[in-house]
Amino acid sequence: MNKPKRAVVLGFDCAEPALLLKHIEEGYLPNFKRIIEGGVFADNCLAPYPTITPPNWTTIATGAWPGTHQITDFWVHTPGKTPENANAVQAYSSERVKAEFFWDALDKVGKKCVVLNYPVSWPSHMQNGILVGGEGLAIGSHHDGFPRLEIEVSLASSQMITTGFYPNAVRGKWEPAEDWQNAGELGIDALEMIPEMKFPQSRQRALPATWYVLARQSAGDGYDTITLSPSKDCQDAFFTLKVGEWSPKVFTKVKTEGGEREAFFKAKLVELSEDAEDFRLFLTNMITTDGWCLPAEAIKKIDSPQGVPVGESMVPDYTTGLVDADTYVELNELQSQWQGDAAVSFLKDGDWDLFYMHSHPIDWMYHVFMADFDPIKTDDARKRQWAWDVHRRIYASEDRLLGRILEVLPEDALIVLVSDHGATADGQMFNPFEALGQAGLCYLSDEVVENLGGGLLGELMRRRGMGFRVDAKRSKAMPQRAVYVYVNLKGRDPEGIVEPEDYEKVQLEIVDALYKYVDPVTGKRPVALALPKKDARLLGLYGDGIGDVVYAVYPWFGSQHGHKLPTAEWGMGSLKSMLVFNGPGIKKGARLQRTVGLVDIVPTVSYLTGLPLPANAEGAVIYQALEDPNFKMHEVEELTDALTKMEAALSGKQE
Repeated sequence: MNKPKRAVVLGFDCAEPALLLKHIEEGYLPNFKRIIEGGVFADNCLAPYPTITPPNWTTIATGAWPGTHQITDFWVHTPGKTPENANAVQAYSSERVKAEFFWDALDKVGKKCVVLNYPVSWPSHMQNGILVGGEGLAIGSHHDGFPRLEIEVSLASSQMITTGFYPNAVRGKWEPAEDWQNAGELGIDALEMIPEMKFPQSRQRALPATWYVLARQSAGDGYDTITLSPSKDCQDAFFTLKVGEWSPKVFTKVKTEGGEREAFFKAKLVELSEDAEDFRLFLTNMITTDGWCLPAEAIKKIDSPQGVPVGESMVPDYTTGLVDADTYVELNELQSQWQGDAAVSFLKDGDWDLFYMHSHPIDWMYHVFMADFDPIKTDDARKRQWAWDVHRRIYASEDRLLGRILEVLPEDALIVLVSDHGATADGQMFNPFEALGQAGLCYLSDEVVENLGGGLLGELMRRRGMGFRVDAKRSKAMPQRAVYVYVNLKGRDPEGIVEPEDYEKVQLEIVDALYKYVDPVTGKRPVALALPKKDARLLGLYGDGIGDVVYAVYPWFGSQHGHKLPTAEWGMGSLKSMLVFNGPGIKKGARLQRTVGLVDIVPTVSYLTGLPLPANAEGAVIYQALEDPNFKMHEVEELTDALTKMEAALSGKQE
């Protein structure tokens, strides 16, 4: 049997397999179609629980269950503190992972691995490999250690320079333009704006800077052109744009508390009315040109003339009205373009043994648009078609990314396409504080957590109780993170009130309270499953990283994913993961009906390629995907036969 000698694992966050197949049936996504039709598509691939980003991508990279690698949610509890949401932080550091990564196992034997934009992979422990990003969902985004959904960006998050009132925007007013140099003929009534740039969410603590905007009328019949410059000299200008145009990729230097840093970004003139009263200039995230690649010099290999990593700020940018849907799609395309350019830059020379990549636009899109195209959530056929078009355009952008990678892959490469979970539309929100409060197990403090953010994600945090503080002196139970409830245990928790001998009793009281709770709006029970900690092992959850009770909600409750079971289905969506194998040794055009899991990917790739298996891998080989499941036995038989013949020849007994 022809076997692969290397492997690429290409991750598309939240890609929902049934909806992907629907777009293929509609005649789109030629690259996904080619890989699926030439390989094996798993119809029943299940993610670990909870169905959320950090633990699932860690499982894909280690072959271990969350209980083993101990990334058990989007957040981790801070040991030694009261187990409430205020004491949970985002889990995006490889230092938190207790299982060996696939690439680290290969690195030990001198293999070269490239890991691109892979959550929970930073910092690197490799001696031979290359790590690009990994402390967030996009290059330059940093999540680890921050509460709720707060992030920092390497130099600045997206910004808007505007005459209007928008969240987190730089608002300015027009004055007659004066003292501009090298601007040529300014024309009729040229205007200027002098915004002070604040560089929000800056990891580098960027200092405010004064930039300059020049608005002109190219034909004398209304303002139609703007120039953005760090000075009043147009030779220094970043760009000149008309409405709807994107700028070239801009490189500039910004002063920070630690010194001057170089960064890059792009911009779009979203709006400029004829009288210039309505003006919106959108700037993408500003990403430093270093600091997110190990070894540092490997960053020089990336050739992306126009792509930029835009990050998750796209979601609040759209939901708060800074950008429209077309601009939102274009931002995703810029993200995919950069990622494709970076992947090709590292893959094209063939100097690698394993390549892992994660791309996030599909997940961001579902958080914004899924309720708009699913008939179970909206009756407006025109709105559904509009949102479905956005859905297709995002998938098409990721298909082009895939196509670019396929062009440079050698024939001896095993290709794996995977998503960490699927998605369903938002249902009625379940707040565990209400269920436990009704049972007298949890009492809220008067203190409310501020700074949950605006837009869709801020509202989600509020509705799920992420802004509540618990009165620990009276509460036996404390909900925390996406799927856990803790017993407020004396001797373990700083303000514990439950005696150790009552621990299991209170666990069962929590389980009963969750099951008994009826949502007052729908009249239905939200909780589909609730288990004491010792029983959660059947979900792959155990150890210090989980709560004392684990629960899941029915798919018609809650947000798109996280606290819904891996088998959940509702409306057009499901929580099943996409999984496709293609390449040497893989069956062609097969649909796999058996249940498989993300935990099985690493063992299968290792078995087929002969690459080392990570120390903590627990999954099974997916034998049914292989052309010859017994090829190793046949290899042993051939070696045994050859050895027998050699021994016979050496002994002189060969006829």
